[in-house]
Amino acid sequence: MKRKIKDYFRYFLFLIFRFIFLVTPKIIMKKILQFLAFFAYKFNKKHKSIAKANLDLVYKNSINEKRKEEIIYNSYKSLVFNIYEFMENQTISKEEMFKKANIINAQIIQESFNQNRKIIYITAHYGGWELTLPYIALMFGEIAVVNRKMDNPYIQNFYAQARGKNGITMLEKQVAAKGMIKAFKENKAVAVVIDQHIGTGVEIEFLGQKDMATDSTARMALKFDAIIIPIFTECNDFRNYTIKVGEAIDIKTLEFKTDDKIQELTQLQNDLISKQVFEKPDYWLWQHKRFKKYHKDIYKKEKSV
Repeated sequence: MKRKIKDYFRYFLFLIFRFIFLVTPKIIMKKILQFLAFFAYKFNKKHKSIAKANLDLVYKNSINEKRKEEIIYNSYKSLVFNIYEFMENQTISKEEMFKKANIINAQIIQESFNQNRKIIYITAHYGGWELTLPYIALMFGEIAVVNRKMDNPYIQNFYAQARGKNGITMLEKQVAAKGMIKAFKENKAVAVVIDQHIGTGVEIEFLGQKDMATDSTARMALKFDAIIIPIFTECNDFRNYTIKVGEAIDIKTLEFKTDDKIQELTQLQNDLISKQVFEKPDYWLWQHKRFKKYHKDIYKKEKSV
């Protein structure tokens, strides 16, 4: 009962903040979000420490401390912009959403549909990730998205209903494989955000570091001859994005170099994310423990900022 009251209270606070966010004029909202990003950068010691540990591991001394701090702040700014995107995108029309971004290489997706192929979109917590999949779903058709269920059931229910308005079906991680198969049978595309830490999967290299990654997309692609399409959304400014559709990975034409197709295909996908992050690191969510499988010592409390 105590947990239920706490969950409802947090949901009530969420609705209040959502209302304030949506009625505030955009020019003022941008300033508020920038302040929130700066506030989090200054006082969110725990996650800032995680971001700094990740940057030190990945870049070591190849970039200076000032640049690392700049990346961390911009990463927080990207995060708060995404919170706003999630709230706003449930209340605007398709046409209004399309105005917020220009899309590059959209023909890659259209050609895959023209060939009647199964499609797996892969993306990351990068740039405008809360815009990426709703935008693609409204433009090209429904998407089943693998997602971790939220702890708060009220916010989770709101989240699922909001996603549904934009052509997205939520799949829980625990039953992701069955959900993806069902989605394919219903002629839906599937999407997976593959940059988070997981305890199981296959060993790969990510951002130059040994780690684990999900092999679910590789297995599904091989099983169904699906095309894997990477998508990343770069943030140009508040409510101003560029959605980049990458070259498709076609299982039918891909020339494998090893016998372990699953590992090789998983590595190829993570190479695409690594390339994008290295090109513009400010947009990636550095504040999560991505490398704790093999580098958990970097997140010790004594490293706090």
